[in-house]
Amino acid sequence: MKLQHLLILILSVFTLACSNTKNKEQKSIQFTDSRGNKLKLKSVPQRIISCSPAITEVMFALNEQHKLVGRTNFCNYPQEALDIKAIGGLMDPSLEIMLQLKPDLVMASTHFKKEAANRIEELGMPFAWLMSQESVAGAGDLIINIGTLIGEKEKADSLWNLMQNSMQATMNQVPKNVKKPSVYYAVGFGKGGDYTAGSDTFISELITMAGGNNIASDITGWAYNLEALIQKDPDIILIQHSMKEAFCQHEHYNQLRAVKNNKVFAVDHHLVQLNGPRIHIALKTFAEIFYPELNHL
Repeated sequence: MKLQHLLILILSVFTLACSNTKNKEQKSIQFTDSRGNKLKLKSVPQRIISCSPAITEVMFALNEQHKLVGRTNFCNYPQEALDIKAIGGLMDPSLEIMLQLKPDLVMASTHFKKEAANRIEELGMPFAWLMSQESVAGAGDLIINIGTLIGEKEKADSLWNLMQNSMQATMNQVPKNVKKPSVYYAVGFGKGGDYTAGSDTFISELITMAGGNNIASDITGWAYNLEALIQKDPDIILIQHSMKEAFCQHEHYNQLRAVKNNKVFAVDHHLVQLNGPRIHIALKTFAEIFYPELNHL
């Protein structure tokens, strides 16, 4: 090929790529958020503030983290998220800092205050509230909604498909026709009360998918009681790292079968309690605890 023709070909490819990028950036986006509020963006957002750890994780999972200009103090995964400007807490973000960042989209999820959302919109910042459902499917909805909002729907669909395939692969490995272990997920205990994942939580769903029987499947919400825990005396107890030692030494819990049999397992609560792009890893973690033989597969 002559040099002149080669240069023309390279120039044509470059021009087409630039044109596609430009068209992508100029594409308007219309979206209805969890409140039913309609949002119209004139172009694909390039400066995004995340008011949720789950949203921040999704942005990184989609490899779109370069568009994040702000995140909450609780958005600490992956490690690179800490390099992004912090805007404050989940419920009390600094509106002053947010304005300084000049976002073309602010996204929030569970635990965000209505008053803060109203104020953000009053200040002229485009805002989308993406409430995550308490189900495994809710993680998929969150991912796809974010992908739609940032003009990366195909990426989001691909990510969710990969996660579903991973979860199915884990479930396929769970032994069939065996006695399922009874499981208790400890969220809180002691003087402050006993809290766990009831039947209407995605954590309970993950326990079931991983081949366990959640002893709290007969309640909804998170509030539990010590009497029921002692009566049901689960085979396995899951708890976050920082709480395990105190739980096992506490006089109300140290007589439980799981404690006596060394079946209290510390898990990363950031991984397990965040309904986002790592739930397939949480599922695998549960399955390997319930059925240790899976660690060798």
